[in-house]
Amino acid sequence: MHEGHRQRMYEKLSRGEDFYDHEVLEILLYYVCPRVNTNPIAHSLLDMFGSLTEVFSASAEELMLVKGVGENVARYLKTVGYCISRSGKVEGVAVLKNAESCKKLLSLRLNGKTEEFLELYFLEKSGRVKRIFSYTTAERNKVVTNAEIIINNIALCKPYAIIAAHNHLNGSPEPSRQDVGFTRTLQVICSMNNVKLFDHFIYAGAGNIYSFKGEGLLEDIARRYSLSGITEWIKSSD
Repeated sequence: MHEGHRQRMYEKLSRGEDFYDHEVLEILLYYVCPRVNTNPIAHSLLDMFGSLTEVFSASAEELMLVKGVGENVARYLKTVGYCISRSGKVEGVAVLKNAESCKKLLSLRLNGKTEEFLELYFLEKSGRVKRIFSYTTAERNKVVTNAEIIINNIALCKPYAIIAAHNHLNGSPEPSRQDVGFTRTLQVICSMNNVKLFDHFIYAGAGNIYSFKGEGLLEDIARRYSLSGITEWIKSSD
């Protein structure tokens, strides 16, 4: 029975079809558990840790608390997590559910950068990172992107929501006037395309991160720079 199920999973993989989180773990575990039904182990891992990101971030000791996960399986999952971390490949794996999960991703993506980068995380409704777009320029302390590029990327990927993030090299996470202006523009773009803007983070080092939402600034921007807010402003100006 297991062989037939595994063959169907391999065929699904070959066709490039989407997998549920437990199926991702299930098929990964085939290679370290060749004669074991890995479906219950996959479900147990997700029940304990909540997401693929947290499974791959867990310590070997934590992983071995799950029934069916021995030392070899724990080492294997740690190796997979290390490869993901080294490659920076989080699309389809990372799930951003709260500010802490966002900050973990920022540390992975932006720590140690010697140029300013702007990243847009396109999310599914579940919070899973669907696509990441990264922008930089030749100028060390400045990054600029074109609104048309963002609009085209939204049309291509059709995200449910967007989180913006960029790094400051001066050690201060405080937003500049340009940062606030970009957030306003991004809010207008999101509103025009029926996409939610969840937050804009500024990364200035581990533990030194500014959140537009956390500081209450995003709520004001969303109110004033959504389509409804702009419409109200136009009406009040008549």
